[in-house]
This record gives sequence, C-alpha cells and structure tokens, in this order.
Amino acid sequence: SCTYTYLLADAGTGDAVLIDPVLETVPRDLRLLRELGLTLRYAANTHCHADHVTGSGALCRALGCDSAISRASGARADLRLGEGDELRFGAF
Repeated sequence: SCTYTYLLADAGTGDAVLIDPVLETVPRDLRLLRELGLTLRYAANTHCHADHVTGSGALCRALGCDSAISRASGARADLRLGEGDELRFGAF
C-alpha cells in the first residue's frame, strides 16, 4: 500500500487518533501506541480505500476504540460523520 497513516495525539492526556490505518501495519501501530503510552480513541478513515484493507477493525478489536468514516461513504463504522462533525480526543 502507498497509504500514509497519520497518528495524532494529545501529549497531556495520552489520547490518540489514527487516520487511515492499514491492516498490514496494525502490529506496527499497536507497538507504537504502546511505546508512546497512548490510548487510541478513534481509528478513522478519510474515505473507502480501494488500494488497501483498512486496519480499523483490527485496532478496534485489540484496543476497544471506535471506528469512524464519512456518512456519505456508505461504509460501516461506529461513527458515521457528516459535515461539521468533530472527533474529540484529549484537549482537541
């Protein structure tokens, strides 16, 4: 996959969000979250991906976080977001 996965975190609370996780890199992502002492709150996808299988399901099963995607995508997730919706984590 040529997908970039982004990790956002609040250093004060340890809350984190992973954007566009990839199934093959879930072990790396889990290791990084543990090494940094972060609590994953959301595994979010920016859109339905044709170039890879999302890692959101695996991360949610491993860590108990919520998955998120645009309501307009038609995809399943714990949170289906619309315009103006926010994912709040830590102080953000």
